[in-house]
Amino acid sequence: MKRLHIAIASMVLLGILVLVTVAHGIGGVTAAEDDRFRIKGTTLTKYLGTDTFVSIPDTITSIGDEAFSGNETLTSIEIPSSVKQISYNAFKNCTALTSVILPASVEKVGPGAFEGCTALTAVQIGEHVSAWGSGVFANCDSLAKVTIDEDNEYLTYYNGAVYNGNMTMLYQVLPAREGENYVMPETVENIDTYAFWNLQNTKNVKISSKVAGIPRQAMSSMGSVENVVIQEPTTGIGERAVANNANLKQVVIPDSVVTIDKKAFSGSPEFKICTSKSSTADTFGKENGIEVIYKADEYPDDFMDSNAGLEQKPNVGDSSDRDGSDTNSSDEDENETSQTTTAVTSDDDTSSDDENSDKNNNDNKNNTTQHKPSEFESAANYIHPLDVPEKDNVLGKTVIVAGKAVVLMDNHKGQVYGIPDGTEADVVEEDSTEDETQSNPDKTENSISVSYERSDEDSIAQRKFYKQKDLTEIEIEENIKRIGRLAFAESGLKSVVIPENVTEIEYGAFMSCANLKEVTIPDTVSAIGTKAFEGTPWLKQWLDSTDDSEGGDFLIVGDGILLAYKGSAEHVVIPDGVKQIGSEALKGHKEILDVAVPASVEKICAEAFRNCSSLTGLTGCEGLKTVVRGAFYGTQISEDDFKK
Repeated sequence: MKRLHIAIASMVLLGILVLVTVAHGIGGVTAAEDDRFRIKGTTLTKYLGTDTFVSIPDTITSIGDEAFSGNETLTSIEIPSSVKQISYNAFKNCTALTSVILPASVEKVGPGAFEGCTALTAVQIGEHVSAWGSGVFANCDSLAKVTIDEDNEYLTYYNGAVYNGNMTMLYQVLPAREGENYVMPETVENIDTYAFWNLQNTKNVKISSKVAGIPRQAMSSMGSVENVVIQEPTTGIGERAVANNANLKQVVIPDSVVTIDKKAFSGSPEFKICTSKSSTADTFGKENGIEVIYKADEYPDDFMDSNAGLEQKPNVGDSSDRDGSDTNSSDEDENETSQTTTAVTSDDDTSSDDENSDKNNNDNKNNTTQHKPSEFESAANYIHPLDVPEKDNVLGKTVIVAGKAVVLMDNHKGQVYGIPDGTEADVVEEDSTEDETQSNPDKTENSISVSYERSDEDSIAQRKFYKQKDLTEIEIEENIKRIGRLAFAESGLKSVVIPENVTEIEYGAFMSCANLKEVTIPDTVSAIGTKAFEGTPWLKQWLDSTDDSEGGDFLIVGDGILLAYKGSAEHVVIPDGVKQIGSEALKGHKEILDVAVPASVEKICAEAFRNCSSLTGLTGCEGLKTVVRGAFYGTQISEDDFKK
């Protein structure tokens, strides 16, 4: 009998284990299994599990940058109604993910949020998504359609493409959309970055006649596209706008196009330009060894739009039909433009070109017409005053660029996009940074004031005092030269005086020290890693301060390191004497149009200008030697422009 009881008990235990295993495999991760989630506040910073189904905890409000990036086992995800934001590359390269439902609570979707999700076939988007990043579905090779809640006023889906609410901005043509022909609706005025990336089936593309210019990277890497027709009155084609198109056969360019960036078609081999004789495109083709023809080769003249699903085109009207529309710039913006641009005309025609001053193309990234620009604003909308062609009677004009007056006498050829001619620098990769959540080292000591044992003779080891909440003060020995990664992160430090021998403060060294209000950094410090002081009251108080007595809008520390910027100017002038533009120093300042870089600046660090979405150009840069890759992510400038 005893053996029988033991056998029954064993079977019951085995059954429980089987049920737990099955539940874990099918039901996936829940909020109780915190070891699989790395959470900071209410942001999910990283998921470390391998389940096929994941249910995100309902305490989460934001899915952070790259939180699920590279996960190859995840097939489906449950996003709770608490989540408001899905950040940059959150699900990038989740190659097994097949379906996604964004609940009504989600308001923002960051750039590349689902990039490289090659198995993704079904997406439902809730009614309140209003901020939309560039390339959200780039390289989603299987995605042909999405479903958008009918009450969503900020996004529109039609014929295999995603637009803003009134279809004045094209966000993305979905990679697997059906049909060989794509005719852009005539409502479209702006095209987002990476809008045509990696199309699988589309061969012929016709651009709306309301598009003023083809912005940077908008039609790059188009996969299957062979023919592109640009219509009048489009005036410009930006840097790498139609680059890296292996199958491209011809581009029809009208006479209205008067500016073509020298790198507009880089990496697109053996295609033809169809244009008129003596046009800008004709000259461009001949100067760059591109075959020019004056009658287009065969392509669908009428471009019968292959709406394979027979979808009814949404009745969105024009931008004036909806409340809150601001497709064109505000009166304030228009006044500012008129104040900074002065045109000189010939005597026989003194009329001003009102059309040029009125057109600013500031639709909202996401570039909807229903809300103010968000942190994901696309730089594709901004057209610099120097890039607006004047009428033939205009002899020249003066524009304020980066606080300096620029007189342009031949304005039909002028450009201010990119970097100054001849600027070269070493483009380097950032040192890999450890995720502060990968481990939690044991506390070495819990006293209020401690000294430390050095793992290296002249450095404080990484994570040495990580999360030591009882550590409120410390005296760093004078022979220390380096403070390691996350050395004091999330500790209880209230103040710190860094001695003069220190030359390097590594990634996240004092990150999230919630009580750190006083910091002294000597001139000997020549390198400060990303997020070294992020989340400290010291930095927050400076950013929130209105006192401009010390350094104004620029926080300059150590040996000429620009650590942070709190201004709101469109034309930024970096102070002379700055040697480095530090990591994330100007990150997210979407109002910045251009930056004057003094000769003293030798290095631009990682993510220095990340998501400065309106940034189109730099001036100066005479002393620049090094640019860290990623410094200009989310702008119209590429690190490759600096390569020697």
